[in-house]
Amino acid sequence: MIEVDDEKKWRCFLEKRLNEDVPADTLGDEFKGYVFKITGGYDKQGFPCMQGVMLNHRVRILLDGRTGQYTPKRHGCRKRKSVRGCIIGMDMSCINVSIIKRGPIDLPKLTEESAKRPNTRGPKRANKIRKAWGLGKKDDVRQYVVKRVIPGKNGKKDRVKSPKIQRLITPVVKQRRRRIERLEKKHREKSRKEAADYANLLKQIRAQKRAALLSKRRNENRSKLSEKLSTTKKAAEAEKKAETTTKPTETTKKTTSEPTKKATPTTETKKGVTKPTNLAKKAEPVKGTTKTAEPTKKASEPKTTAKSSEPKKAEPAKTSEPKKAEPAKTTKPSEPTKKTSEPTKTTAKTTTKPATGTKPAGGAQKGGKK
Repeated sequence: MIEVDDEKKWRCFLEKRLNEDVPADTLGDEFKGYVFKITGGYDKQGFPCMQGVMLNHRVRILLDGRTGQYTPKRHGCRKRKSVRGCIIGMDMSCINVSIIKRGPIDLPKLTEESAKRPNTRGPKRANKIRKAWGLGKKDDVRQYVVKRVIPGKNGKKDRVKSPKIQRLITPVVKQRRRRIERLEKKHREKSRKEAADYANLLKQIRAQKRAALLSKRRNENRSKLSEKLSTTKKAAEAEKKAETTTKPTETTKKTTSEPTKKATPTTETKKGVTKPTNLAKKAEPVKGTTKTAEPTKKASEPKTTAKSSEPKKAEPAKTSEPKKAEPAKTTKPSEPTKKTSEPTKTTAKTTTKPATGTKPAGGAQKGGKK
């Protein structure tokens, strides 16, 4: 600490900023040749100078702890505080400087031989020690580290103290790295094996679930088929039972109805010729050519006796038969329909053969046509 009361002597520091070099010749003859560097300072109220604030007085600034002058209690906190600018002014009470260049005269307690002290703050990192001494990777760094001798007390030996070198590669470090690599390899193999086992287990579980699902579906399908078969069998049995119960009644009906039909045939007579009503019913649906109508004539000629009575009810039946055939003519006015309808008329008016088997006379046919 050097106190300077005269303002004319330290006027060389006015309007200078932090980290600027200032010649110290004006401070006195003992400071000739010396060059100082401004590192900091305080004003009369004790507020420190802050780098970056380009002012020569005090101001209030919002600080977040990244630029100094404030240490937040929580991350992200900010606070407004008073700081001094980095430009030196008349309100300064203390200025911090460092010697950059020495002069011819030694300063007491600064540059004297008795004031020299060994440097105990050397580099600790291995790469930085190699860089400071220009060493290679194979050189031993432990011999170039800064050491300090501590004298022994009460007749004990002196003790040498040295800092612990950081990032120094030794046989123990290599062994530890090998062990870590081996353990990592075991862990990788174990994890792979466990993953494979787990995948196989999942595969088995999925296969079992799929097999169970398929068996369940098959059983359901079988049950459904069996139900369908049982229902169909029951339906068939019921139908058989119903048929067996209904067959006798049908046969009885047929047996009772057939003889009555044979016994009471209905015939239509005209001028000594008899004609069954069944022939008229068969002649109506015939709609083919004249060739197909000929066999109907032969089939419809029953053997009846010439001596048959002529009932009065036969005449309206004649009139009803052509009326049924007329709608067919209106729906199909084409020529083939007329041809097909003519045989039906002839069949209705043809005479039956006598019982003797002789053909009827030509006069009878002419009379029938008239």
